Parts: sequence; structure tokens; C-alpha cells
Amino acid sequence: MLASARWHTRGREILYCAPNPATAVLEILVHSQIREPAALSRHRFIKLNIPDEISRDSVDESQLPTDWSRRISVTRAWGDRWLREGHAAVLTVRSVLVPETYNLIINPRHADATRIKRLTSFPYPLDSRLL
Repeated sequence: MLASARWHTRGREILYCAPNPATAVLEILVHSQIREPAALSRHRFIKLNIPDEISRDSVDESQLPTDWSRRISVTRAWGDRWLREGHAAVLTVRSVLVPETYNLIINPRHADATRIKRLTSFPYPLDSRLL
């Protein structure tokens, strides 16, 4: 809600997730503007259960420009439209950082989102060598 990102414009409710902790750490490091070791100790790992029957969409990259990963205005417009239309609770998008993996985006306003459950949450301090 507080800042725009690759797949949405500021002011829209959205939750960015990764399929594994390694991808999540890379995303945090690239997008975080805080570069002090003390801040790394405040991160938490949150594991979700997204049932298979939850409605899902995925980005069809053939419908995006070939340089979509460098044109954030294109992906923001795509994501904003996805949120507004509300066809699915989860959107699968290819990771720009590691194209062989993906990220999951959750629309918390979709009715199916209430069936996504937090399984666990615990402190997940990041190693200061990552800075």
C-alpha cells in the first residue's frame, strides 16, 4: 500500500510472495533501501498454505513487450488491471532477478484469499555479509 512496485501502483492492497526463502531474500535485498546490519535482524519468515483449488492466473509473457522486465510502467499497469478485475486470488509472475523461478502475488481483496493460511512465522535475521 505504501509504495509502488513492479506489479502494482501505490495505494493498492497486494502481497508479494516467493516460492522459497532464497528467492525471498534476493527480492528483499534488491528492493530494500535500508542498508544497515541492524535492520537485517528484524526480518521474519512467514510460511503460507495456498490450497491447490485457490483461483490463480499467470502472466502470459507473449502478451507483454519483449523488454517488459525493464519497463516497470507496463508491468504496473498489467498488475493494477489484474487487481481491479479480480479474476483470481493469486498471480504467478516470472522473477526478473532469477528468471528460472517465479513470484506469487496475492490479491487480499479476492474472496479466495481468505482461504490462504499462515502456517508459521518466526524471526529470520539475514546475514550481514549480504550487504
